[in-house]
Amino acid sequence: MKVMILGHGAIGSVLVKLLSKEKSVSSIVCGDISFAGEKKLGKVHFKKIDLSNEKQLLEFFKNEKVDLVVNAATPVFNEKILGACVKAKLNYMDLAARWDPNPDKKAKSPYKIEQFDFDMKFREKGIMGLIEAGVSPGITNLLARECSEQLDETDTIKIRLLDYAGTDELTFSWSKEALLDEITSKPLIYKNGKFKIVEPFSGEEEFDYPAPFGKRKASLICQDEIGTIPFFIKVKNIDIKDYDNQVDVHKFLYKLGLISKKKIKIGNAELSPFDFMCKVLPEVTSDFSNTKYDNAQFGLVVEAHGKKKGKNKKLRYTIMFPKQKYVNKLKINANFISYPTALSAKAFILSVPKIKQKGIFPPETLSKEVRDIVLNDLRKNKIIIHKTEK
Repeated sequence: MKVMILGHGAIGSVLVKLLSKEKSVSSIVCGDISFAGEKKLGKVHFKKIDLSNEKQLLEFFKNEKVDLVVNAATPVFNEKILGACVKAKLNYMDLAARWDPNPDKKAKSPYKIEQFDFDMKFREKGIMGLIEAGVSPGITNLLARECSEQLDETDTIKIRLLDYAGTDELTFSWSKEALLDEITSKPLIYKNGKFKIVEPFSGEEEFDYPAPFGKRKASLICQDEIGTIPFFIKVKNIDIKDYDNQVDVHKFLYKLGLISKKKIKIGNAELSPFDFMCKVLPEVTSDFSNTKYDNAQFGLVVEAHGKKKGKNKKLRYTIMFPKQKYVNKLKINANFISYPTALSAKAFILSVPKIKQKGIFPPETLSKEVRDIVLNDLRKNKIIIHKTEK
């Protein structure tokens, strides 16, 4: 399989390294605007490309005969890349959607997943577009399907994330803009069969995470999963909450309006608090080798409540990804979040040859055969997927 990776940032750079070790991947083209020119290392060919330039993007696609284009860059490029894939008839995959900053509260789903606008075009060209195929969204969606297929009726799906930075110091493991944008975005929940927009950090609860964390306070966050799962899995309620040991700092920034995107006039210039904080807050941590990050870890729990043969049943899948200390030993310049995301994306990429669907679709629509390929690849990389039933 020949793969093109667009974006060589926190995720793309790690994904390239992981894919280069796979025998089933014969070549990799990595495109990013940061490259000075062209460079080839083994089976990886690095090329400079401006993802915002549609004409250049299409020409790039036509010159590179690949089996799959993976957008590992920011979601703002989703539509341009999707459009170019249609014209070049190339299969597509991405890791996230771009949330609409002005949600339509009257729409069936207030937050629009823009990739679905290309569904018919992809079907007509006979190509596939697997969207939101990282760790969260991605593996979380896949596990939601695993749960629902083992129940006769699914009442509630709870997705609970764990972000532990290993230190109380404010740390940015990747894009400051992306994290601050997530903090300011209002979470979407699905309650009693209807979508609802709620306030950031609301719905706080004590959730029982795997050891050594145990019971921790988790609150609602804005994530892509809620925008797709209710359309493909019959469920009454679904929400996603997160425990983050730096949540108090995030709350402080939000409640004081320090990350508001509303422009204010300063002299002859206009600047938003959001833009200002992106400039003055600590830079993204590029070196996680400091021992203070050793125990930094990302984990997820997908829990489903429903009925099986008339009886109440609860299914729970738990994945705790490696601590930063282990990730450092891999020597791939990854951190406790970029590694799980890239590893999950790699697993989805390896499953692509077995995917028969056409059009645009998220991970919760994948067949059992394909889901097993993804989960088994995680297991091959020493990721333990723990399942319990009650």
